[in-house]
Amino acid sequence: MKRIIVKRLSLLVLVLFGVTLITFVMSHVIPGDPARMMVGQRASEETLQKVREDLGLDQPVWAQYLLYIRGLLSGDLGTSIRTQQPVISDLAAFFPATLELALYAFIIALLIGIPLGVISAVKQNTILDHIGRVFSIGGVSIPVFWSGIVAIIIFYAQLGWLPASGRLSIGLEINRTITGLYTIDSLLTGNWKIFKDSLWHLILPAITLSYVQLATITRQVRASMLEVLNQEYIRTARANGIEEWYLIIFYGLRNALKPTVTVVGLSFGSLLGGAVVTETIFAWPGMGKYVVDSIAFLDFPSIMGFTLIIAIGYVIINLIVDLLYMVLDPQVRE
Repeated sequence: MKRIIVKRLSLLVLVLFGVTLITFVMSHVIPGDPARMMVGQRASEETLQKVREDLGLDQPVWAQYLLYIRGLLSGDLGTSIRTQQPVISDLAAFFPATLELALYAFIIALLIGIPLGVISAVKQNTILDHIGRVFSIGGVSIPVFWSGIVAIIIFYAQLGWLPASGRLSIGLEINRTITGLYTIDSLLTGNWKIFKDSLWHLILPAITLSYVQLATITRQVRASMLEVLNQEYIRTARANGIEEWYLIIFYGLRNALKPTVTVVGLSFGSLLGGAVVTETIFAWPGMGKYVVDSIAFLDFPSIMGFTLIIAIGYVIINLIVDLLYMVLDPQVRE
């Protein structure tokens, strides 16, 4: 286990180096002057030149990259051109909203995707299996922006059941933040009104965000379960009179989850990165909406900071997946 952790953490360094290099090059390839965006079009040339010197933009590209890496090593992600605040402060403020949305979407994907995949495999080629497959194909085929807009039209504009934007209703404000996750903080402080309202605002964006990953998990669980249920040991266990539900859950599902763990782990990383579109549609104040606004403003430091956070998240999730493999399959430890 120690060897795997050390190996993954060493890969984290290489991944982050590659990500910083790619994002830095792209930020210099795209036409635009960060200094001009910061000072405005009416600023004098003297002011513009002073800002370029402060940002290091008057130096060669390789020197600018070294300055950027030096700042990263000291925890400095740069200053946002749009908000004029340190990028790390902006991301720290917006990250809890994205994490909360991704966590609830992940929970929905697991609670629906795994049972649906098991049912589809057990009831292969029946009406339940066909419904599950249609549901899965729809999830991987329908764009998130389309399903999000349709959900708003139906459940907000037409039925009026659910809110369509924000984390809380107008006039409500959470008094004390501990984790930054409103549902958790309201529970810890005993504010049930905030808890209900924040949970109500999570329903539409979380379901919309989870649909794609839910469908992917369903298809993977179904395929893995079908393969496991056709194994000799399953037929032997069934012939020995083991109850079907016990056989499916403790013999079938446990072994089917081994290849599914990778998909599930990457799904959470995709939820963090894929929240960009969902947060824009539902005006969710998270990192996704923050980076979309930054893209429109050519705010390269913010874009690169967001990319780094997502890259770190993917590597950490891959590490957790490897450790889960060791739990599910003792042979991996040897």
